Amino acid sequence: MKTKISNDYGWESPDIMHKYSSVWNSKLNFIYKEVDFLTDLLNQNVYPIVESHLTKQAEKFIQDLNKLKNEMSDLLKSIRDHKNRVKILFSEGQLGEQKWAYKHEHRKLMIKMHEFDSKYQNLKKSIFKTVKEALRHQKQKLLSVARSDE
Repeated sequence: MKTKISNDYGWESPDIMHKYSSVWNSKLNFIYKEVDFLTDLLNQNVYPIVESHLTKQAEKFIQDLNKLKNEMSDLLKSIRDHKNRVKILFSEGQLGEQKWAYKHEHRKLMIKMHEFDSKYQNLKKSIFKTVKEALRHQKQKLLSVARSDE
């Protein structure tokens, strides 16, 4: 019976570490496009947002999205650099310290990606909730106007 050996530090084999880096890179590129979509969503729904008195909240979301975009650019650069240096793990010789440093950096990036993704998902949920609330408010207002005209 074979037992799977788990590595709690994220220091898997070099090919798995490279796959993680590739997935992170792909995920961040997708999120980058989603951030543009969310910014457009907030900008296109200005009237319902203003009407439902959620302007300050929407402005804060736009600022948060811009901060997130800057953070994402830095993270993307770090991941690309990390991904390009995976060859350290494949080299033979006395590179023990460099290999350990690379693995330690991988672990830090794993933590940063998890924190970034959590922050992004929470912000995205809040934005959708706010836009939904603004549109619902606008729809209720239209219904009340239609009822008063009857």
